[in-house]
Amino acid sequence: HDATRRHWQRAPILCLIGKSTLTPNSDQVFPMNPPKFDKIEDMAMMTHLHEPAVLYNLKERYAAWMIYTYSGLFCVTVNPYQWLPVYNPEVVTAYRGKKHQEAPPHIFSISDNAYQFMLTDRDNQSVLIVGESGAGKTVNTKRVIQYFAAIAVTGEKRKVQRPGKMQGTLEDQIIQANPLLEAFGNAKTVRNDNSLRFGTFIRIHFGATGKLVSADIETYLLEKSRVAFQLSRERGYHIFYQIMSNKKPELMDLLLISTNPFDFPFVSQGEVTVASIDDSEELLATDTGIMKEGIPLALQELPGD
Repeated sequence: HDATRRHWQRAPILCLIGKSTLTPNSDQVFPMNPPKFDKIEDMAMMTHLHEPAVLYNLKERYAAWMIYTYSGLFCVTVNPYQWLPVYNPEVVTAYRGKKHQEAPPHIFSISDNAYQFMLTDRDNQSVLIVGESGAGKTVNTKRVIQYFAAIAVTGEKRKVQRPGKMQGTLEDQIIQANPLLEAFGNAKTVRNDNSLRFGTFIRIHFGATGKLVSADIETYLLEKSRVAFQLSRERGYHIFYQIMSNKKPELMDLLLISTNPFDFPFVSQGEVTVASIDDSEELLATDTGIMKEGIPLALQELPGD
């Protein structure tokens, strides 16, 4: 292999780009993988594993709408910036109890493996989701929670809904916490329409039989400056614009505000609408989250809170 590498490093290589010719340095040339590795699901299986091969494989899979790819124990996600039908209940069922290599790469597979290891080893498991702004961390975190809520249902009956009390099942409450947190902690940035502006550490607790017991979320480092200042291509926290969407007119009188964001300089220094976000519908989701979490009505109506 070393002799072969030395041979093609010495050979002249010409790359034709349009009408120009490029002669790369030897350290910019890497061996090509055989065609059988095209769109491979686990890049750790490649004959030649290097950055160009990894990027090419991710590009080819992305072009075929395969946004998840394994690299050993890691799952790499390329954000498609549009909704794909890959998180439906049928997909959840398809990944339940499947081993890493028995189904195509997916965040559900990572979640199920962590769940199965927890049951088998009787030990805590962690799913670490990292990436730059706009990579899809928030969405994939929600999908992990969605998966656990679907496969570890408690089976408890839905309670009679009473204002100011927790409503629905525990799974409902865990899932519905997301729109509530996003309303008060997410905002549009230059690179991401729904950027999480605080850190989260989510713990989901299971019983001895693997059923959901409870969940708690620790938040830290909220970007408080965004409340009073935004760049020209950014926006403040979603909740301000949700309220001013006038989807719930009673809030206008309760909070003594108008529906025009430009009446309030603190929230109108940048953009006030986002093409990919329907503030009216998001307000309803936030309101549902408030009810599901059982926030008392008296607390909901305190303008200062």
